[in-house]
Amino acid sequence: AHSVNENRIIMAARIAAVFAFFAVSIPTAVASEKPHVLFVVGDDVGYNDIGHFNGGKTITPTMNSLLEEGIFLSSYYTFKICSPSRAAMMTGRYPWAAGFYDMSADTDHCTTNSTALPELLKPMGYHTHALGKWDVGFMEKKCTATYRGFDTFFGYYAACQADYWYHGASGGYPSSPKCEKTPYQNGWPTDFSNNTGMEIHPAAAALNGTYNTGLLAEEAARLVYAHPTSDPFYMYLAFMAVHDGCESGTAEFAKLGKQAPLATVNLYNRTKLDTYKVAGAMYTELDRGINTVLDALKAKSMWDNTVFIFVSDNGGPLDHCTNFPLRGGKHTFFEGGVRVMSFMSGPLIPAGRRGTRWNGMIASADWYKVIVEGIAGGEVPPKTGTREPDAINSWGAILTGTESPRKEVVHQVENQYSCDVTQGGGGCCSSMRMGEMKIIVGGPGDSRTIAVPELSTEPVAFGNSSGVIEEGTDHARADGIKGNVEELKCNPYCLFNLTADLSEQNDLASDPSYKEIAQTLLARLKYHGSTGPLPAYIWPNLTVWKSKVSELCVNSLASGYMEPIDSNNN
Repeated sequence: AHSVNENRIIMAARIAAVFAFFAVSIPTAVASEKPHVLFVVGDDVGYNDIGHFNGGKTITPTMNSLLEEGIFLSSYYTFKICSPSRAAMMTGRYPWAAGFYDMSADTDHCTTNSTALPELLKPMGYHTHALGKWDVGFMEKKCTATYRGFDTFFGYYAACQADYWYHGASGGYPSSPKCEKTPYQNGWPTDFSNNTGMEIHPAAAALNGTYNTGLLAEEAARLVYAHPTSDPFYMYLAFMAVHDGCESGTAEFAKLGKQAPLATVNLYNRTKLDTYKVAGAMYTELDRGINTVLDALKAKSMWDNTVFIFVSDNGGPLDHCTNFPLRGGKHTFFEGGVRVMSFMSGPLIPAGRRGTRWNGMIASADWYKVIVEGIAGGEVPPKTGTREPDAINSWGAILTGTESPRKEVVHQVENQYSCDVTQGGGGCCSSMRMGEMKIIVGGPGDSRTIAVPELSTEPVAFGNSSGVIEEGTDHARADGIKGNVEELKCNPYCLFNLTADLSEQNDLASDPSYKEIAQTLLARLKYHGSTGPLPAYIWPNLTVWKSKVSELCVNSLASGYMEPIDSNNN
Protein backbone atom coordinates (compact mmCIF):
# COMPACT_ATOMS: atom_id res chain seq x y z
CA ALA A 1 0.00 0.00 0.00
CA HIS A 2 1.11 3.54 -0.68
CA SER A 3 1.31 6.66 1.44
CA VAL A 4 1.70 10.22 0.26
CA ASN A 5 4.81 11.62 1.90
CA GLU A 6 7.06 14.10 0.23
CA ASN A 7 9.97 12.83 2.31
CA ARG A 8 9.66 9.51 0.47
CA ILE A 9 10.18 11.12 -2.90
CA ILE A 10 13.83 10.51 -3.76
CA MET A 11 15.66 11.40 -6.90
CA ALA A 12 16.56 8.31 -8.94
CA ALA A 13 19.57 8.10 -11.29
CA ARG A 14 18.90 9.67 -14.66
CA ILE A 15 18.50 7.14 -17.45
CA ALA A 16 18.48 8.53 -20.96
CA ALA A 17 15.37 7.67 -22.96
CA VAL A 18 15.98 7.30 -26.68
CA PHE A 19 13.08 7.38 -29.09
CA ALA A 20 13.84 7.94 -32.79
CA PHE A 21 11.29 9.09 -35.27
CA PHE A 22 11.00 11.27 -38.37
CA ALA A 23 8.75 14.32 -38.63
CA VAL A 24 6.14 12.44 -40.65
CA SER A 25 6.52 9.02 -39.10
CA ILE A 26 4.22 7.39 -36.57
CA PRO A 27 6.14 6.71 -33.34
CA THR A 28 5.34 3.43 -31.65
CA ALA A 29 8.07 1.34 -30.01
CA VAL A 30 11.82 1.44 -30.50
CA ALA A 31 13.56 -1.90 -29.74
CA SER A 32 12.07 -3.05 -26.43
CA GLU A 33 11.25 0.44 -25.21
CA LYS A 34 7.61 1.49 -25.43
CA PRO A 35 6.39 5.02 -24.75
CA HIS A 36 5.11 5.97 -21.33
CA VAL A 37 1.58 7.37 -21.30
CA LEU A 38 0.32 10.01 -18.87
CA PHE A 39 -3.44 10.25 -19.39
CA VAL A 40 -4.92 13.16 -17.41
CA VAL A 41 -8.67 13.60 -17.00
CA GLY A 42 -9.98 16.96 -15.87
CA ASP A 43 -13.47 16.90 -14.39
CA ASP A 44 -16.01 19.36 -15.85
CA VAL A 45 -13.34 21.43 -17.64
CA GLY A 46 -14.84 24.17 -19.79
CA TYR A 47 -13.94 24.36 -23.49
CA ASN A 48 -12.84 27.99 -23.05
CA ASP A 49 -11.43 27.86 -19.52
CA ILE A 50 -7.71 27.23 -20.09
CA GLY A 51 -5.69 30.44 -20.23
CA HIS A 52 -4.32 29.56 -23.67
CA PHE A 53 -7.82 30.05 -25.10
CA ASN A 54 -9.31 32.87 -22.97
CA GLY A 55 -6.56 35.47 -23.16
CA GLY A 56 -4.97 34.51 -19.85
CA LYS A 57 -8.03 35.16 -17.70
CA THR A 58 -7.34 31.74 -16.19
CA ILE A 59 -3.82 31.15 -14.85
CA THR A 60 -2.69 27.84 -16.39
CA PRO A 61 0.94 28.19 -17.50
CA THR A 62 1.69 24.45 -17.60
CA MET A 63 -1.30 23.58 -19.79
CA ASN A 64 -0.59 26.62 -21.95
CA SER A 65 2.93 25.32 -22.61
CA LEU A 66 1.70 21.80 -23.28
CA LEU A 67 -0.74 23.17 -25.86
CA GLU A 68 1.96 25.29 -27.46
CA GLU A 69 4.13 22.19 -27.77
CA GLY A 70 1.33 19.78 -28.62
CA ILE A 71 -1.76 19.19 -30.73
CA PHE A 72 -5.17 20.58 -29.78
CA LEU A 73 -7.92 18.05 -30.59
CA SER A 74 -10.65 20.53 -31.49
CA SER A 75 -13.33 17.93 -32.32
CA TYR A 76 -12.91 15.55 -29.39
CA TYR A 77 -16.26 14.10 -28.28
CA THR A 78 -17.36 12.46 -25.09
CA PHE A 79 -20.62 12.03 -23.16
CA LYS A 80 -22.43 14.89 -21.46
CA ILE A 81 -21.84 13.53 -17.93
CA CYS A 82 -18.97 11.80 -16.24
CA SER A 83 -19.55 8.10 -15.55
CA PRO A 84 -20.59 7.12 -19.11
CA SER A 85 -17.65 9.00 -20.64
CA ARG A 86 -15.21 7.19 -18.34
CA ALA A 87 -16.78 3.86 -19.21
CA ALA A 88 -16.13 4.64 -22.88
CA MET A 89 -12.46 5.39 -22.21
CA MET A 90 -12.05 2.14 -20.29
CA THR A 91 -13.95 -0.17 -22.64
CA GLY A 92 -13.49 1.28 -26.13
CA ARG A 93 -17.25 1.40 -26.63
CA TYR A 94 -19.59 4.35 -26.92
CA PRO A 95 -21.05 5.03 -23.46
CA TRP A 96 -24.43 3.63 -24.41
CA ALA A 97 -22.74 0.66 -26.14
CA ALA A 98 -20.92 -0.08 -22.88
CA GLY A 99 -24.32 -0.19 -21.15
CA PHE A 100 -23.83 3.21 -19.50
CA TYR A 101 -26.85 5.02 -20.92
CA ASP A 102 -26.88 7.51 -18.06
CA MET A 103 -26.07 7.77 -14.33
CA SER A 104 -29.50 6.97 -12.92
CA ALA A 105 -28.20 3.84 -11.17
CA ASP A 106 -24.55 4.80 -10.79
CA THR A 107 -23.76 2.42 -7.93
CA ASP A 108 -25.16 -0.50 -9.95
CA HIS A 109 -22.87 0.01 -12.95
CA CYS A 110 -19.86 -2.15 -13.79
CA THR A 111 -17.62 -2.48 -16.88
CA THR A 112 -16.95 -6.23 -16.73
CA ASN A 113 -18.79 -6.78 -20.01
CA SER A 114 -15.57 -5.69 -21.80
CA THR A 115 -11.82 -6.06 -21.43
CA ALA A 116 -10.57 -2.83 -19.89
CA LEU A 117 -7.85 -0.77 -21.56
CA PRO A 118 -5.19 -1.41 -18.86
CA GLU A 119 -5.84 -5.14 -19.14
CA LEU A 120 -4.63 -4.88 -22.74
CA LEU A 121 -1.49 -3.00 -21.70
CA LYS A 122 -0.40 -5.40 -18.95
CA PRO A 123 0.75 -8.22 -21.32
CA MET A 124 2.87 -5.59 -23.11
CA GLY A 125 4.87 -4.98 -19.94
CA TYR A 126 3.18 -1.78 -18.80
CA HIS A 127 2.97 -0.80 -15.14
CA THR A 128 -0.52 0.62 -14.75
CA HIS A 129 -1.73 3.09 -12.13
CA ALA A 130 -5.12 4.76 -11.60
CA LEU A 131 -5.51 7.82 -9.41
CA GLY A 132 -8.46 10.03 -8.56
CA LYS A 133 -12.01 9.53 -9.72
CA TRP A 134 -13.10 6.01 -10.69
CA ASP A 135 -16.91 6.17 -11.08
CA VAL A 136 -17.32 3.13 -13.30
CA GLY A 137 -18.40 0.64 -10.64
CA PHE A 138 -17.32 -0.20 -7.12
CA MET A 139 -20.12 -2.02 -5.29
CA GLU A 140 -18.27 -5.30 -5.87
CA LYS A 141 -14.49 -5.76 -6.04
CA LYS A 142 -14.63 -7.08 -9.60
CA CYS A 143 -15.67 -3.61 -10.78
CA THR A 144 -12.84 -1.69 -9.12
CA ALA A 145 -9.63 -0.44 -10.69
CA THR A 146 -7.16 -3.08 -9.47
CA TYR A 147 -9.51 -5.84 -10.62
CA ARG A 148 -9.77 -4.18 -14.05
CA GLY A 149 -6.10 -4.13 -15.00
CA PHE A 150 -4.51 -1.46 -12.81
CA ASP A 151 -1.64 -2.35 -10.49
CA THR A 152 -2.64 0.34 -8.01
CA PHE A 153 -5.54 2.67 -7.27
CA PHE A 154 -5.35 5.77 -5.10
CA GLY A 155 -8.60 7.66 -5.27
CA TYR A 156 -12.34 7.69 -4.77
CA TYR A 157 -15.13 5.60 -6.22
CA ALA A 158 -18.11 7.94 -6.65
CA ALA A 159 -18.80 10.92 -8.90
CA CYS A 160 -17.12 13.32 -6.47
CA GLN A 161 -15.98 13.64 -2.90
CA ALA A 162 -17.97 15.67 -0.43
CA ASP A 163 -15.29 18.32 -0.13
CA TYR A 164 -11.81 19.08 -1.48
CA TRP A 165 -10.27 18.95 2.00
CA TYR A 166 -12.58 16.51 3.82
CA HIS A 167 -12.80 13.40 1.70
CA GLY A 168 -16.25 12.19 2.66
CA ALA A 169 -18.48 10.14 0.45
CA SER A 170 -20.70 12.04 -1.93
CA GLY A 171 -24.04 13.11 -0.51
CA GLY A 172 -25.13 14.98 -3.56
CA TYR A 173 -26.55 12.26 -5.79
CA PRO A 174 -29.56 9.96 -5.35
CA SER A 175 -27.49 6.88 -6.12
CA SER A 176 -24.92 7.64 -3.44
CA PRO A 177 -25.23 6.31 0.11
CA LYS A 178 -27.00 8.81 2.34
CA CYS A 179 -27.38 6.97 5.63
CA GLU A 180 -27.42 10.00 7.88
CA LYS A 181 -26.51 13.67 7.72
CA THR A 182 -23.33 13.90 9.75
CA PRO A 183 -20.84 16.73 9.09
CA TYR A 184 -18.15 15.32 6.81
CA GLN A 185 -15.42 16.68 9.02
CA ASN A 186 -16.88 14.70 11.94
CA GLY A 187 -17.37 11.16 10.84
CA TRP A 188 -19.16 10.89 7.50
CA PRO A 189 -17.77 7.79 5.74
CA THR A 190 -14.64 8.56 3.73
CA ASP A 191 -14.55 7.76 0.01
CA PHE A 192 -10.80 7.38 -0.46
CA SER A 193 -9.09 4.07 -1.20
CA ASN A 194 -5.48 2.97 -1.51
CA ASN A 195 -5.42 -0.37 -3.30
CA THR A 196 -2.65 -2.57 -4.63
CA GLY A 197 -3.48 -5.66 -6.65
CA MET A 198 -6.18 -7.69 -4.96
CA GLU A 199 -5.72 -5.83 -1.66
CA ILE A 200 -8.36 -3.17 -1.08
CA HIS A 201 -7.67 -0.72 1.72
CA PRO A 202 -9.02 2.64 2.84
CA ALA A 203 -6.61 5.53 2.53
CA ALA A 204 -5.18 7.04 5.70
CA ALA A 205 -7.59 9.17 7.73
CA ALA A 206 -4.77 11.67 8.17
CA LEU A 207 -5.26 12.71 4.53
CA ASN A 208 -8.33 14.70 5.58
CA GLY A 209 -7.35 18.34 5.59
CA THR A 210 -5.19 17.97 2.46
CA TYR A 211 -6.46 19.60 -0.74
CA ASN A 212 -7.60 16.92 -3.18
CA THR A 213 -5.72 18.13 -6.28
CA GLY A 214 -2.34 18.36 -4.56
CA LEU A 215 -2.90 15.04 -2.82
CA LEU A 216 -3.41 13.19 -6.11
CA ALA A 217 -0.52 14.99 -7.80
CA GLU A 218 1.96 14.16 -5.03
CA GLU A 219 1.00 10.48 -5.08
CA ALA A 220 1.29 10.45 -8.88
CA ALA A 221 4.77 11.94 -8.58
CA ARG A 222 5.72 9.35 -5.96
CA LEU A 223 4.69 6.56 -8.31
CA VAL A 224 6.81 8.08 -11.07
CA TYR A 225 9.87 8.25 -8.83
CA ALA A 226 9.33 4.63 -7.75
CA HIS A 227 8.97 3.35 -11.33
CA PRO A 228 11.71 1.20 -12.93
CA THR A 229 12.48 3.18 -16.07
CA SER A 230 13.25 0.12 -18.15
CA ASP A 231 9.51 -0.75 -18.15
CA PRO A 232 6.70 1.18 -19.85
CA PHE A 233 4.36 3.20 -17.65
CA TYR A 234 0.65 4.03 -18.03
CA MET A 235 -0.94 6.41 -15.57
CA TYR A 236 -4.63 7.30 -15.58
CA LEU A 237 -4.77 10.45 -13.46
CA ALA A 238 -8.37 11.58 -13.03
CA PHE A 239 -8.44 14.79 -11.02
CA MET A 240 -11.60 15.95 -9.26
CA ALA A 241 -10.92 19.51 -10.43
CA VAL A 242 -12.91 21.43 -11.42
CA HIS A 243 -15.99 19.47 -10.31
CA ASP A 244 -17.86 20.72 -7.28
CA GLY A 245 -17.26 19.25 -3.90
CA CYS A 246 -20.59 17.48 -3.60
CA GLU A 247 -21.41 18.77 -0.15
CA SER A 248 -19.32 20.49 2.46
CA GLY A 249 -21.37 19.04 5.29
CA THR A 250 -22.09 21.97 7.58
CA ALA A 251 -24.97 24.39 7.40
CA GLU A 252 -22.55 27.27 6.87
CA PHE A 253 -20.76 25.72 3.91
CA ALA A 254 -23.41 23.42 2.45
CA LYS A 255 -23.60 23.56 -1.35
CA LEU A 256 -20.61 25.92 -1.70
CA GLY A 257 -19.02 23.43 -4.03
CA LYS A 258 -16.35 25.63 -5.65
CA GLN A 259 -13.34 25.23 -3.35
CA ALA A 260 -9.68 26.31 -3.47
CA PRO A 261 -6.89 27.60 -1.22
CA LEU A 262 -7.31 31.29 -0.46
CA ALA A 263 -3.80 32.23 -1.64
CA THR A 264 -4.61 30.85 -5.08
CA VAL A 265 -8.01 32.54 -5.10
CA ASN A 266 -6.30 35.86 -4.39
CA LEU A 267 -4.39 35.56 -7.67
CA TYR A 268 -7.72 36.39 -9.32
CA ASN A 269 -8.04 39.84 -7.78
CA ARG A 270 -9.42 41.35 -10.98
CA THR A 271 -12.04 38.67 -11.47
CA LYS A 272 -15.33 40.25 -10.44
CA LEU A 273 -17.39 37.39 -9.01
CA ASP A 274 -16.34 35.03 -6.23
CA THR A 275 -17.63 32.06 -8.21
CA TYR A 276 -15.15 32.69 -11.01
CA LYS A 277 -12.37 33.60 -8.58
CA VAL A 278 -12.61 30.19 -6.92
CA ALA A 279 -13.25 28.35 -10.19
CA GLY A 280 -10.17 30.04 -11.66
CA ALA A 281 -8.14 29.01 -8.62
CA MET A 282 -9.34 25.42 -9.07
CA TYR A 283 -7.97 25.51 -12.63
CA THR A 284 -4.69 26.94 -11.37
CA GLU A 285 -4.42 24.16 -8.76
CA LEU A 286 -5.14 21.61 -11.51
CA ASP A 287 -2.39 23.17 -13.61
CA ARG A 288 0.04 22.99 -10.69
CA GLY A 289 -0.89 19.37 -10.09
CA ILE A 290 -0.06 18.48 -13.69
CA ASN A 291 3.24 20.32 -13.38
CA THR A 292 4.12 18.31 -10.26
CA VAL A 293 3.83 15.09 -12.27
CA LEU A 294 5.72 16.50 -15.26
CA ASP A 295 8.56 17.57 -12.96
CA ALA A 296 8.80 14.01 -11.65
CA LEU A 297 8.85 12.55 -15.18
CA LYS A 298 11.60 14.97 -16.18
CA ALA A 299 13.64 14.30 -13.04
CA LYS A 300 13.35 10.56 -13.68
CA SER A 301 14.37 11.03 -17.35
CA MET A 302 11.04 9.60 -18.50
CA TRP A 303 9.51 12.70 -20.08
CA ASP A 304 11.37 12.40 -23.38
CA ASN A 305 9.63 9.07 -23.92
CA THR A 306 6.17 10.10 -22.70
CA VAL A 307 2.96 10.86 -24.56
CA PHE A 308 0.85 13.30 -22.54
CA ILE A 309 -2.92 13.24 -23.11
CA PHE A 310 -5.45 15.58 -21.53
CA VAL A 311 -9.22 15.25 -21.76
CA SER A 312 -12.24 16.57 -19.94
CA ASP A 313 -14.89 14.02 -19.09
CA ASN A 314 -17.73 16.29 -20.27
CA GLY A 315 -18.43 19.92 -20.97
CA GLY A 316 -18.13 22.55 -18.28
CA PRO A 317 -21.20 23.17 -16.09
CA LEU A 318 -22.68 26.57 -16.79
CA ASP A 319 -22.76 27.64 -13.14
CA HIS A 320 -18.96 28.10 -12.97
CA CYS A 321 -17.40 27.13 -16.32
CA THR A 322 -17.51 28.50 -19.85
CA ASN A 323 -17.59 26.64 -23.17
CA PHE A 324 -17.69 29.59 -25.57
CA PRO A 325 -18.18 29.57 -28.53
CA LEU A 326 -20.04 26.32 -27.95
CA ARG A 327 -23.67 26.26 -26.91
CA GLY A 328 -24.73 24.51 -23.71
CA GLY A 329 -22.60 22.66 -21.20
CA LYS A 330 -22.53 19.65 -18.92
CA HIS A 331 -25.79 17.66 -18.94
CA THR A 332 -26.63 18.83 -22.49
CA PHE A 333 -26.28 17.32 -25.95
CA PHE A 334 -25.28 20.65 -27.44
CA GLU A 335 -21.64 20.91 -28.47
CA GLY A 336 -20.81 22.54 -25.13
CA GLY A 337 -21.79 19.34 -23.36
CA VAL A 338 -20.15 16.75 -25.61
CA ARG A 339 -17.32 18.49 -27.52
CA VAL A 340 -14.71 19.04 -24.83
CA MET A 341 -11.17 20.17 -24.14
CA SER A 342 -8.53 17.66 -25.24
CA PHE A 343 -4.93 17.83 -26.40
CA MET A 344 -1.80 15.71 -26.75
CA SER A 345 1.72 16.85 -25.99
CA GLY A 346 5.24 15.76 -25.13
CA PRO A 347 8.60 15.36 -26.90
CA LEU A 348 7.29 12.46 -29.02
CA ILE A 349 5.00 14.81 -30.95
CA PRO A 350 6.72 15.50 -34.30
CA ALA A 351 8.30 18.96 -34.40
CA GLY A 352 6.23 20.01 -37.39
CA ARG A 353 2.97 19.26 -35.58
CA ARG A 354 3.68 21.09 -32.34
CA GLY A 355 1.45 24.05 -31.58
CA THR A 356 -1.19 22.94 -34.10
CA ARG A 357 -4.80 21.86 -33.99
CA TRP A 358 -6.33 18.74 -35.47
CA ASN A 359 -9.96 19.14 -36.50
CA GLY A 360 -10.66 15.47 -37.14
CA MET A 361 -13.38 13.73 -35.17
CA ILE A 362 -12.22 11.62 -32.26
CA ALA A 363 -14.37 10.04 -29.53
CA SER A 364 -13.67 9.03 -25.93
CA ALA A 365 -13.95 5.36 -26.92
CA ASP A 366 -11.07 5.80 -29.38
CA TRP A 367 -8.34 5.95 -26.70
CA TYR A 368 -8.75 2.18 -26.42
CA LYS A 369 -7.06 1.73 -29.80
CA VAL A 370 -5.09 4.98 -29.97
CA ILE A 371 -3.17 4.00 -26.83
CA VAL A 372 -2.94 0.22 -27.29
CA GLU A 373 -2.30 0.12 -31.04
CA GLY A 374 -1.10 3.60 -31.99
CA ILE A 375 1.12 4.60 -29.08
CA ALA A 376 2.10 1.25 -27.52
CA GLY A 377 2.35 -0.62 -30.83
CA GLY A 378 0.16 -3.51 -29.70
CA GLU A 379 -3.02 -4.99 -31.07
CA VAL A 380 -6.53 -5.06 -29.66
CA PRO A 381 -7.61 -8.74 -29.78
CA PRO A 382 -10.55 -9.76 -31.98
CA LYS A 383 -12.69 -10.55 -28.92
CA THR A 384 -12.71 -8.05 -26.04
CA GLY A 385 -16.31 -8.15 -24.92
CA THR A 386 -19.93 -8.87 -25.65
CA ARG A 387 -19.89 -6.49 -28.63
CA GLU A 388 -17.23 -5.11 -30.94
CA PRO A 389 -15.35 -1.98 -29.88
CA ASP A 390 -16.39 1.34 -31.36
CA ALA A 391 -12.81 2.56 -30.98
CA ILE A 392 -10.92 3.78 -34.05
CA ASN A 393 -7.15 4.27 -34.09
CA SER A 394 -6.60 7.83 -35.27
CA TRP A 395 -3.01 8.13 -33.95
CA GLY A 396 -1.45 8.29 -37.41
CA ALA A 397 -3.93 10.88 -38.65
CA ILE A 398 -3.33 13.07 -35.59
CA LEU A 399 0.44 12.99 -35.99
CA THR A 400 0.39 13.66 -39.71
CA GLY A 401 -2.48 16.16 -39.68
CA THR A 402 -4.54 14.15 -42.13
CA GLU A 403 -8.24 13.33 -42.29
CA SER A 404 -9.76 11.41 -39.41
CA PRO A 405 -10.78 7.81 -40.05
CA ARG A 406 -13.84 8.49 -37.86
CA LYS A 407 -16.82 9.70 -39.90
CA GLU A 408 -19.52 9.77 -37.22
CA VAL A 409 -19.96 10.05 -33.45
CA VAL A 410 -23.11 8.70 -31.81
CA HIS A 411 -23.67 10.66 -28.61
CA GLN A 412 -26.81 8.86 -27.43
CA VAL A 413 -29.40 6.49 -28.87
CA GLU A 414 -33.05 6.01 -28.07
CA ASN A 415 -34.29 2.56 -27.15
CA GLN A 416 -36.02 0.85 -24.25
CA TYR A 417 -33.04 1.49 -21.96
CA SER A 418 -32.07 5.05 -22.75
CA CYS A 419 -34.71 7.41 -21.35
CA ASP A 420 -32.30 9.82 -19.70
CA VAL A 421 -33.31 10.63 -16.13
CA THR A 422 -30.26 12.85 -15.68
CA GLN A 423 -31.97 15.53 -17.77
CA GLY A 424 -33.49 18.43 -15.88
CA GLY A 425 -36.99 17.02 -15.71
CA GLY A 426 -36.40 13.61 -17.19
CA GLY A 427 -36.95 12.78 -20.81
CA CYS A 428 -35.42 11.07 -23.81
CA CYS A 429 -32.94 12.55 -26.21
CA SER A 430 -30.73 11.06 -28.91
CA SER A 431 -28.03 12.74 -30.95
CA MET A 432 -25.20 12.09 -33.35
CA ARG A 433 -22.82 13.82 -35.72
CA MET A 434 -22.02 12.55 -39.22
CA GLY A 435 -19.48 14.56 -41.19
CA GLU A 436 -20.29 18.22 -40.65
CA MET A 437 -23.97 17.60 -39.82
CA LYS A 438 -25.42 17.03 -36.36
CA ILE A 439 -28.91 15.96 -35.37
CA ILE A 440 -30.63 16.14 -31.97
CA VAL A 441 -33.95 14.44 -31.26
CA GLY A 442 -35.82 15.44 -28.09
CA GLY A 443 -34.71 17.79 -25.32
CA PRO A 444 -30.96 18.47 -25.40
CA GLY A 445 -30.89 20.59 -22.21
CA ASP A 446 -29.85 24.12 -21.24
CA SER A 447 -29.19 26.02 -24.45
CA ARG A 448 -27.28 29.04 -23.11
CA THR A 449 -23.87 30.07 -24.46
CA ILE A 450 -21.59 31.53 -21.77
CA ALA A 451 -18.20 33.19 -22.18
CA VAL A 452 -15.57 34.08 -19.59
CA PRO A 453 -16.60 37.42 -18.01
CA GLU A 454 -14.45 40.47 -18.60
CA LEU A 455 -11.99 41.40 -15.86
CA SER A 456 -12.33 44.41 -13.59
CA THR A 457 -10.05 47.40 -14.12
CA GLU A 458 -9.59 47.59 -10.34
CA PRO A 459 -8.87 44.89 -7.73
CA VAL A 460 -11.95 43.17 -6.32
CA ALA A 461 -11.66 41.52 -2.90
CA PHE A 462 -12.86 37.97 -2.30
CA GLY A 463 -16.08 37.73 -0.30
CA ASN A 464 -18.11 40.41 -2.06
CA SER A 465 -20.53 37.93 -3.65
CA SER A 466 -20.99 34.26 -2.68
CA GLY A 467 -17.54 33.57 -1.27
CA VAL A 468 -16.71 32.54 2.29
CA ILE A 469 -13.60 31.36 4.14
CA GLU A 470 -13.85 28.49 6.60
CA GLU A 471 -12.92 29.81 10.04
CA GLY A 472 -9.38 29.03 11.07
CA THR A 473 -8.34 27.77 7.64
CA ASP A 474 -7.41 28.98 4.17
CA HIS A 475 -10.37 27.10 2.66
CA ALA A 476 -12.15 29.46 0.27
CA ARG A 477 -15.54 28.40 -1.06
CA ALA A 478 -18.14 29.91 -3.35
CA ASP A 479 -21.52 29.04 -4.79
CA GLY A 480 -22.38 28.69 -8.46
CA ILE A 481 -23.95 31.34 -10.68
CA LYS A 482 -27.71 31.06 -10.62
CA GLY A 483 -28.66 31.55 -14.27
CA ASN A 484 -32.03 31.22 -15.96
CA VAL A 485 -32.02 27.87 -17.73
CA GLU A 486 -33.10 28.10 -21.36
CA GLU A 487 -34.54 24.93 -22.82
CA LEU A 488 -34.73 24.25 -26.55
CA LYS A 489 -36.94 21.37 -27.61
CA CYS A 490 -35.90 19.54 -30.76
CA ASN A 491 -39.25 18.15 -31.87
CA PRO A 492 -39.22 16.32 -34.15
CA TYR A 493 -35.51 17.18 -34.41
CA CYS A 494 -32.89 19.94 -34.67
CA LEU A 495 -30.28 19.89 -37.42
CA PHE A 496 -27.03 21.87 -37.48
CA ASN A 497 -24.14 22.28 -39.89
CA LEU A 498 -21.20 22.44 -37.49
CA THR A 499 -18.75 23.68 -40.11
CA ALA A 500 -20.85 26.76 -40.83
CA ASP A 501 -22.49 27.03 -37.41
CA LEU A 502 -20.30 25.75 -34.60
CA SER A 503 -22.42 27.58 -32.01
CA GLU A 504 -25.59 25.73 -33.14
CA GLN A 505 -27.68 28.87 -33.63
CA ASN A 506 -29.17 28.08 -37.05
CA ASP A 507 -31.54 25.10 -36.92
CA LEU A 508 -31.90 23.65 -40.44
CA ALA A 509 -34.71 21.22 -39.58
CA SER A 510 -37.29 23.16 -41.58
CA ASP A 511 -35.06 23.67 -44.63
CA PRO A 512 -36.28 21.24 -47.32
CA SER A 513 -32.83 21.08 -48.91
CA TYR A 514 -31.59 19.25 -45.78
CA LYS A 515 -34.44 16.77 -45.51
CA GLU A 516 -32.53 13.92 -47.14
CA ILE A 517 -29.49 14.23 -44.86
CA ALA A 518 -31.82 14.49 -41.86
CA GLN A 519 -33.51 11.24 -42.83
CA THR A 520 -30.12 9.57 -43.25
CA LEU A 521 -29.09 10.67 -39.76
CA LEU A 522 -32.41 9.56 -38.26
CA ALA A 523 -32.00 6.15 -39.89
CA ARG A 524 -28.47 5.83 -38.47
CA LEU A 525 -29.72 6.74 -35.00
CA LYS A 526 -32.49 4.16 -35.26
CA TYR A 527 -30.01 1.50 -36.36
CA HIS A 528 -27.56 2.27 -33.54
CA GLY A 529 -30.40 2.29 -31.02
CA SER A 530 -31.47 -1.17 -32.16
CA THR A 531 -27.97 -2.48 -31.34
CA GLY A 532 -27.86 -1.03 -27.83
CA PRO A 533 -27.11 -3.64 -25.13
CA LEU A 534 -28.71 -4.18 -21.76
CA PRO A 535 -27.61 -1.66 -19.13
CA ALA A 536 -24.34 -2.72 -17.51
CA TYR A 537 -25.84 -3.45 -14.12
CA ILE A 538 -24.46 -5.75 -11.44
CA TRP A 539 -27.99 -6.38 -10.14
CA PRO A 540 -30.64 -5.87 -12.84
CA ASN A 541 -33.35 -6.37 -10.23
CA LEU A 542 -34.15 -2.97 -8.69
CA THR A 543 -35.14 -4.40 -5.32
CA VAL A 544 -31.92 -6.37 -5.01
CA TRP A 545 -29.85 -3.34 -5.99
CA LYS A 546 -31.52 -1.15 -3.38
CA SER A 547 -30.87 -3.77 -0.72
CA LYS A 548 -27.19 -3.80 -1.72
CA VAL A 549 -27.03 0.00 -1.44
CA SER A 550 -28.47 -0.30 2.07
CA GLU A 551 -25.83 -2.88 2.90
CA LEU A 552 -23.17 -0.50 1.61
CA CYS A 553 -24.52 2.25 3.87
CA VAL A 554 -24.47 0.04 6.93
CA ASN A 555 -20.94 -1.16 6.21
CA SER A 556 -19.72 2.36 5.49
CA LEU A 557 -21.04 3.76 8.75
CA ALA A 558 -19.59 0.86 10.71
CA SER A 559 -16.10 1.07 9.16
CA GLY A 560 -15.92 4.78 8.41
CA TYR A 561 -15.06 4.06 4.76
CA MET A 562 -17.01 3.44 1.58
CA GLU A 563 -15.65 0.19 0.13
CA PRO A 564 -17.04 -2.69 -2.00
CA ILE A 565 -19.54 -4.74 -0.03
CA ASP A 566 -17.46 -7.87 -0.64
CA SER A 567 -14.12 -6.21 0.19
CA ASN A 568 -13.62 -8.43 3.25
CA ASN A 569 -14.08 -11.61 1.21
CA ASN A 570 -10.63 -12.01 -0.32
